[in-house]
Amino acid sequence: MEQISTTQPEGSVATYVYCFSLAGISPPVGAGVDENRPTQVLTVGGLSAVVSWVALEDFTGATGEANLQDIAWLGPRACRHAVVVEQVMAVAPVFPLPFGTLFSSLTVLEQEINRRSGEISAVLEKVAGCQEWSVLGSLDRNAAVDYRLVDGLQSGRLKLPDAIGRRHLEEQKIRRQLASDLDDWLSERLESLQQELAGFARDFRQRRLTENKVSHWAFLVPEGQVEAFQIKLGQMTREQEAFGLALRLTGPWPPYTFSQSAQ
Repeated sequence: MEQISTTQPEGSVATYVYCFSLAGISPPVGAGVDENRPTQVLTVGGLSAVVSWVALEDFTGATGEANLQDIAWLGPRACRHAVVVEQVMAVAPVFPLPFGTLFSSLTVLEQEINRRSGEISAVLEKVAGCQEWSVLGSLDRNAAVDYRLVDGLQSGRLKLPDAIGRRHLEEQKIRRQLASDLDDWLSERLESLQQELAGFARDFRQRRLTENKVSHWAFLVPEGQVEAFQIKLGQMTREQEAFGLALRLTGPWPPYTFSQSAQ
């Protein structure tokens, strides 16, 4: 296993950290965030940190603020960060760190690893043999109201008068009522779906909703359960289409969601 040099390069540089993992891993192949400086591994006790050197001014001060707002600068480096973490994830459990995680020196990083070794080890144990999968939900509210109206009429829970004029007015009234309590109906449906999927996972988290989404779930799924999880979600997706509810699966991702409690 290659170890990082303990001699910090000359100039204003910082230690860039991609992730923590177990001792014994090798440095990922290819460029790091700075494509001219390869990634290396620092081992502290039973833990490793995947690191590389970066110019401090690229991430701090006025230049750093401008860089982080410039997609042409940020995009390629964020992609290289992700590739490094994914390479580690392919061979060992990983505690991923956000883009732009810097330490002033290896000594400070080593102190941080020692301070948080219990937390880091607990996360690595939890995510070992698992993948993070994300399920995003969106709702066509008009389609949902249509479904609920038809279902109510077919089941007899709702009734419309025979007279055409009155029938139209009553239907519009019912539609307004169904729309007004749609969030409660949706909440019950989503909770049921989430609980079914959670049966395939080691852990589950609600994530922040993005625009036009009604759910954003993260599941920590053991590798042996991934196929069953995907099959179940596919079945759910087909069933929910009639209700105007669309579910979209993405992943596998590094377990960012399930490392946050330790950060």
